[in-house]
Amino acid sequence: MKKYRYFPLEYKQQIVNEIESGIRTKAAIAREEHLSSSLIDRWQKQIHEGTMIHHPSTKERQLERELERYKKKVGELTLENDLLKKIDEYCRSMRRSNGSIVTGRSMAWRRDVKS
Repeated sequence: MKKYRYFPLEYKQQIVNEIESGIRTKAAIAREEHLSSSLIDRWQKQIHEGTMIHHPSTKERQLERELERYKKKVGELTLENDLLKKIDEYCRSMRRSNGSIVTGRSMAWRRDVKS
């Protein structure tokens, strides 16, 4: 299976700019850069029409997928952390409310247990 060559957007724009400014001819660029003239024509057309878009490389796509996984994991861990903080706050408030405050009602219950 033939592997396709990847050309960055900046490279394509540089080639077209060199042709349009007259620095090099299309034939010279095609020969030196091992490109077909029809490919250069397509790049010129896309640039003039504004339809040339940046296609990320395989490595860029892989890094974007990895970044999305990390963002998802950070979100999950943030939710867990927030939940644990709420649970800790709730436990602290319960410990404070269940202190050893002696009331008449609690003392009566303790007397019944002793007898």
